[in-house]
Amino acid sequence: MLKLRKRFGFTLIELLVVIAIIAILIALLLPAVQQAREAARRTQCKNQLKNLGLAVHNYHDTYSVFPMSTNADAAITAGDPITSLGQHVLNHRGWLGVLPFMEQAAAYNALNLSLATGAYNRVSGTLLIDPFDSGNSAIVSKNLPVFQCPSDSGDTHYTGNTTNYHISPLAYAAGHFGAYTNYDFSVQRYSSSMNLWSKRGKSTRRMFGVASASRIRDVTDGTSNSVMLLETTRQVKNGINQTWGYAHWVCNGVDLAVNNTNTTSAPNFRKINYWTCCPWWGTPNSSTVADGRLRDWGTVGSLHTGGAQACLGDGSVRFISENADSGTLNNLAFIADGQTLGEF
Repeated sequence: MLKLRKRFGFTLIELLVVIAIIAILIALLLPAVQQAREAARRTQCKNQLKNLGLAVHNYHDTYSVFPMSTNADAAITAGDPITSLGQHVLNHRGWLGVLPFMEQAAAYNALNLSLATGAYNRVSGTLLIDPFDSGNSAIVSKNLPVFQCPSDSGDTHYTGNTTNYHISPLAYAAGHFGAYTNYDFSVQRYSSSMNLWSKRGKSTRRMFGVASASRIRDVTDGTSNSVMLLETTRQVKNGINQTWGYAHWVCNGVDLAVNNTNTTSAPNFRKINYWTCCPWWGTPNSSTVADGRLRDWGTVGSLHTGGAQACLGDGSVRFISENADSGTLNNLAFIADGQTLGEF
């Protein structure tokens, strides 16, 4: 009589069923893992922006004034001339003065603030010493993690060779490239024409600007109704975005206000997370996807789904929806327009 042998292992069909079940579980699990990771990155981004807001307030506590966004900015070709400041072309950004309040005292002490941090010079003005020769380019080319949103995988430095954007020709040749920031001061953006902050009309004045010297008392709409710092992407499709240490062509801060008339062809132009670009391309406005590059320099957006982070004047950080209407964005941008929002 033959003995029946016990069978061990799986049949091919059973193995395929198990593999299919595992594949389904992985497919279900991966989005959850990705969402958890993005939630962690968004929280880290929020904390970094809050720390920068605290540093700006500590600056105000020390000097009784907020830092300027730019000073002696050689990108200005119309409006108040550089010479009205009685200074040399410095191209300084306000973050330089905030460095000691964000645990970067060593970098601050290594700077020579009587000399330029960027060599860009479109108009008359004196550049005493190149930023590379003074050692300033070595500082403003530093990639400071507090300025980098972890959700943004874009380049951390501008490595192009366009004179309008890099620190200086000497710095570029030595490998000192301008370090980007995802967070910057709330300003009225400009490319060539701008007046001093002190001469701006109060009804449309942002908290920062050219040679700005705003104080808490200037924020008459209330610090909880006015933005102080805003998030942007490091890469943009039109121009070059913000560098933290030196001003260059189109580098002066981030603008939340929407001054452009909405049209049928561009109903969300200049609002948060506007990706469509650009009318002058061979195929106009052919790039519409959220590929990590906002349409324009100095505009608000992020790689966080649905909006961008903003630090208000009271130091709190809020997430502003990309669906916020233009009126809300303008009222948040203007610090003394008489419009208060409450919850938004």
